[in-house]
Amino acid sequence: MARKTAQYICQQCGASHPKWAGQCPDCMAWNSLSEESVPDATPKGLGAKKGRPLNFVGLKGESEKEPRLVSGINEFDRVTGGGLVPGSAILIGGDPGVGKSTLVLQ
Repeated sequence: MARKTAQYICQQCGASHPKWAGQCPDCMAWNSLSEESVPDATPKGLGAKKGRPLNFVGLKGESEKEPRLVSGINEFDRVTGGGLVPGSAILIGGDPGVGKSTLVLQ
């Protein structure tokens, strides 16, 4: 559904203004602007513009696995997919006191 915006139309000269004023700036008539709802002409969201398909060229997919650094902690290596990938960042979170710092220091 199109959003409606308010336009103020002068009853004397027919000029359109985005804001109300006591006097029409075009014909200088006093108290001649009346509010009218006008549908928004610019479409927004999904209907705004047709998309175009993108070609995913050069993606490796799962055919090539990244080299991994094994930490030696079996469960940590399992959770990280077999070890740490060089150059990657891992976010370790948890409640206070569960051993995040201890895990990272080992």
